[in-house]
Formats: sequence, structure tokens, C-alpha cells
Amino acid sequence: MLMSYELSFHPSHQRKIINIQLNCNDKELLEGIIQAALRRGHITLQKATSNVKPEMSTGTSFYHANSSSGDSSESIDNSLLNEQDEPVLWKPQQMIQQVGGVASHKQPVLTLEPRYILKPLRLTHLRMERHQHDYNGAKDGLKDKTKVYRGVREIAFYEALAFASRLSHVIVSCMEPYYNSSSMKEKSIGHLLSCHYNIFRSSSLSFANEFTSSDGALSIVSRVKDMCTSADSWDRIAFLLAHFAGDEAVMSAFKSYIDTCTTLATTIETLNKMSDFTPTYYGVVDLRRFDMNEDSPPTTTTMSHPHLLLGNITSNFRHPNIIDIKMGTQAYEPSAPESKQRREIKKYPKQAEFGLRIVGLRVYDKAANDYICEGKSFGTGLMTKAQIIGAFRMFFCVDRDCSNAIRPSGVDDILRQLNRIIDWFENVNSDIAIYAGSILIVYEGDTINSAFSEPPAVKMIDFAHVCRKQGGDDGYLKGIKTLFAMLHEIRNTMPS
Repeated sequence: MLMSYELSFHPSHQRKIINIQLNCNDKELLEGIIQAALRRGHITLQKATSNVKPEMSTGTSFYHANSSSGDSSESIDNSLLNEQDEPVLWKPQQMIQQVGGVASHKQPVLTLEPRYILKPLRLTHLRMERHQHDYNGAKDGLKDKTKVYRGVREIAFYEALAFASRLSHVIVSCMEPYYNSSSMKEKSIGHLLSCHYNIFRSSSLSFANEFTSSDGALSIVSRVKDMCTSADSWDRIAFLLAHFAGDEAVMSAFKSYIDTCTTLATTIETLNKMSDFTPTYYGVVDLRRFDMNEDSPPTTTTMSHPHLLLGNITSNFRHPNIIDIKMGTQAYEPSAPESKQRREIKKYPKQAEFGLRIVGLRVYDKAANDYICEGKSFGTGLMTKAQIIGAFRMFFCVDRDCSNAIRPSGVDDILRQLNRIIDWFENVNSDIAIYAGSILIVYEGDTINSAFSEPPAVKMIDFAHVCRKQGGDDGYLKGIKTLFAMLHEIRNTMPS
């Protein structure tokens, strides 16, 4: 999984290869990322409940689970109402809008009113560290690092998105002297990167505090700016003398600094633009331990039921029609074991041809006041282009005598949003690949009785398998272009 925290340099006579990748062997780094996410989630829920009366919040847990079975309580305490009689963070409920079904060995996605979802995280690496003796000689699946670290990698990806959105303008401002004035190169580029560890590699506690506190981003921004303007004078003079004297080692190091800073700035800008297409990220919460009256978030050593806290894409829709489409020509990372690769290919051999697979969908049937749902087996049974288009026509209700069919303007809106994502892959992203990721499309299923007209939502989801790949992600791009072409074909059969 790509991250901006860890930089390693690999010198070569031909070129400098710059790798900015999550180092899964760095336990301190992983702990710092998770703790930052826990703090972010804790602060989010504290703010969300700030309007709750004190007598309502005392001793009330968001989530209760039986320690032996792990079954959650889904009851709602109707006394927990604010002064406007609106719900304030009920206990999590199983998400009835989850498409594709829930495998027996997996936990369901939960909703938390008024606008959150809780996606279960599998932090297998932490369980393995805590119970090492239980994993000695474990089955091959636990030797697959793409599986063991997928939970922390997804956290890291969302933290990277949050970091990029806060720091992108600072990196650009730091790069401006490099682009505009050769006399400022060493000041803005060299020193910024030479002080890299002072920015990103503080202790786990300070890492979490600075990353998520109200002044955290400003603190990092201030430190970056200070380092760009107040480097030690003697060190700078020594560096410049060696550089202008033609010292090979210094010139090589300087070139590495410039290349790395350029890569870092490009990555931050890429992630910042990508955040427009992803659900809002609010951190991580431990549902079994989080209590509204706790003053501090759980730690990596005490949490036991971690979930990603994300914005609920469906919350603005009365009867959301939803489709989950797994994107890319392969649903596994290149480094995945061959057994994993074979299993994924066997699931849907046509993935490489179409670059997509329908994971599941649900469509509101107004006459029955219920939903028509299709799961994974439905998607893997679609073997031709015509069959896939037929599935999309069913999703948009265009083949039924149905007043609830999506409006042509709704399809136009979806196509515009898909086109923006295509543009990001073609013109912005040059080194990120997203394996086993999905596109989620949501639109209002009751177009007649809805009191408002919420525009359709198109979001990229599922980021447990994000990697560096020079040239970007042709597989995902192929899938989204296929999706665009199919929906455009449907649109051409609809009224203008």
C-alpha cells in the first residue's frame, strides 16, 4: 500500500528509483498509523455527540457484544433523542443496504446514525503478534502478506488521503521556489527532504496527536515551512560549497532529494484529487470498547473490534438503488501467492476481458415496497457483454414498465462522474494501482414520491490492496472505460 511516510532510496548509475511504500516490517510506523486513525475516530464521535445532553451520554456504549459469540446488540434506545427529537448516534445496526451479501466467515458492514457506516477491519498482523504461538505453522493463507496486512494498509491509505488533503497546498508552495528560482533549490527541496524524519517519524503518541488534533495539520505545515526557511546556516554553506565544487556524492544526493521531493509532491497531489471520488473518512473506532464517556481513544494493544468509520453514501437517499462493481482486470495483487491468484481468476474468468465484475445490486420495487437483490453468483454468471448490459438495464429499471426508472439526466450525471474518474486515471495518476477495488453507484429508487431530488453518487471504495505501479493502473482504467461505454450505450436508448 502506498504511503507518504516511508521513503527509501535505491541509487543506480542510470537513474534514481524512488519508492514511497508502506513498510509493513516497521511495527512502530504501523502502530502510529493505527493510533492516529483511532484518535481521529474518537474525535469525530466526540464532536458528533457534543449536542447530546449529559444525562443521555453517561455510560452509554455505541456497541455491545457478547465476549464469547461476538454477536452485537442491535436494539435502539429510543430515549436517546436530542432536543429536536432526532437520532444521535444510535448503537450500530447491520447495514440492510449492503449489496453482494455477507459471507459466513465475515462480519457485516454496520450503519451508525445519522450518516456513518462502520466497515469491519481485519488487523491480522496484530492478532499474530499477540498470539504468536497460535500461528506457528499456520495455514498458507496467513503467510500471504497481502492478506495479513490488508487491514492496516486500508487504514494507511485513508490516512494518506486525509494527510494529502491537508498538506497538498504546502507541498506546492514548497515546490514553487524550485520551479521559479534556481537560487532557492537547496532551501526548498534539499532541506525539506533531509529533514524528512523530523516531519513524519516522531513517536507513536506525538504522531497520532499531531496528525489528528485540531491544530495538527497546522503544526505539520508550520514545521515544514520552518524547515524550508531556517536551515542551519553552516550546514547549508557546506552543502552549497560541495555542490558547486562538483562533488559527485553531493550532486548525486542532491539529485535524489529533488527527485524524491517531486515524487512526494506528485503523490500528495494525486491523492488529494482522488479524495473527491472516495467516501468521507472519519478514522477508526473500536466498537467493543468505545464508550461515550471515555476521555481517550483505545490503543492498538487494547482494541478488539476495530471498524473504519466512513461517510454513508446512501444516507441522503430514501430508497437507494445500489450496485457494487469490482474494477480491474485482476482482483489480486501481483505479489499474491499463486494459489490466491488462481482462486480469484476461477471466480470470474471474464474479469480480464471486461475489467469489471458486478458484485451485487439492489433495486427498489415500488409495487411490492421491497427490494430486488442480486448477489455475487448473479455477477459471476454474466459471461457476455450483452448479459452485463442487461444487468445494468435491470439496475436502472429501463426495461420494465416502471415509473421508477432512472431519469435520463440521472444517467448523464453518473456518466459525468465516471468521466472525472477516467480523467484522474489518464491524466493525474501515474504510479498507483488499486487491486480488488470497487465502484459504488447509488441513485434514488423512488423518483415519484421523493420530496427531493438527490443526484446519483459514484464513489471508489475498498482500498486494502493499493500498490505502487509505474504507469498507473491500466486494469482499473480498462474496467471503468468498459463501464462508461456500457452505460453510454444504455443512455442512447433512452429519451433525450
